[in-house]
Amino acid sequence: MNTVHLAVGLILVAMAAVADAADGDHTRILVTFADPNMTRAAVAGPARPGYRRTSSSYLVSIAVKRAANRLAEEYDLEIVDEWPILPLKVHCLVYGVDDGIAVDALLQRIRERPEVESAQLMNEFDVSTSASLQNADPHAGLQHNLETLELVKAHAWSLGAGSRVTIIDTGADFHHPDLEKQIRHHSDFVGDDKEAFTSDAHGTAVAGIIAAASDNGIGMTGIAPAAELTVLRACWYPDFQERAVCNSFTLAKALTFAVESDTHVINLSLGGPSDALLERLVRVALERGIIVVAAAPAGGRKGFPVSVSGVIAVGSENDPDDVTVRAPGDSILVPIPGGGFDFASGSSLSAAQVSGIVALLVARQPGLSRTDVTRLLVDSRPADRDDVNACRALAELLQLGGCDDKQSALHQP
Repeated sequence: MNTVHLAVGLILVAMAAVADAADGDHTRILVTFADPNMTRAAVAGPARPGYRRTSSSYLVSIAVKRAANRLAEEYDLEIVDEWPILPLKVHCLVYGVDDGIAVDALLQRIRERPEVESAQLMNEFDVSTSASLQNADPHAGLQHNLETLELVKAHAWSLGAGSRVTIIDTGADFHHPDLEKQIRHHSDFVGDDKEAFTSDAHGTAVAGIIAAASDNGIGMTGIAPAAELTVLRACWYPDFQERAVCNSFTLAKALTFAVESDTHVINLSLGGPSDALLERLVRVALERGIIVVAAAPAGGRKGFPVSVSGVIAVGSENDPDDVTVRAPGDSILVPIPGGGFDFASGSSLSAAQVSGIVALLVARQPGLSRTDVTRLLVDSRPADRDDVNACRALAELLQLGGCDDKQSALHQP
């Protein structure tokens, strides 16, 4: 038998009770085993989300299985779930830890094992879009951000056709009339409740800002209405709470899916503390030429994902200066589950607008590098304000004289 080198990274967290993502207030340990021989062919089945649901319908090396079971036996841990993270060539397991065990001491003991590579906390992340008004009139004239971005002029040159944007967030209402043709794929890495997926407000808002259908006689228009969307649910709404949360395990599963796909842009309208495992996955995405756009967290906190070098950090008007660019984030018209529209605020929506602009740019020049995209966004800002400008970014990309220059203008189908 070939010897497989194993490296174990530990991530620990006391998780909140979540109906479809965990089974109560228990400590969880997330352990990754490096398996250099892991290949795409090893994955035999589709993603199977959630705790208490075996995800091991793929082939894992015997050495990894033995190491995983040995760890559980020696420290009296319960294997709760497992998942392959193919881009990192690791196999990931969630273990349950009995109440009363000193987690810090457990972590130190396991770090001393020769096969252990690293240890970190499994973190919790949140999305923070706040609703501000009710019963919004579904009309594009209420989208004040479109004027700031000079989007009507930008759409003369690009609607985003051919670009692919992956949204890692809550679920989204893929039946919404402004999104039903835009969301081409969706997967749930939290649970298997379709009703919960389609009733999630935050992901619906983000998806609508990026690519709500245009010229369909309904509601609003997205920044890149011809872009193709993939919505990956890695965040959920805990019982009786308005703010959605995510954790390292669900985000790792969604990022793995995104990195292995053919997406051009990943939108992360969420934030939390630094997280080594997730940072590694984002770096792989960047190395593969995927543009990663993230929302600046409230209060100037510097954590995942905006702390990862190469990520385009987006803030709204009132966010701290430590961002790459800004976009409107106050009282933005968004779609809501069930077919309606409303206003919401937050840097999550600012990030979605920038992801839409990136889709417009990529549609006109496939293969555009992250460095070039960032330069175009930064240089597009007018002298009298900090917000990005879609029209100016496209004009520079296409080497036109400015936003009033219609030379070589090609309206995307």
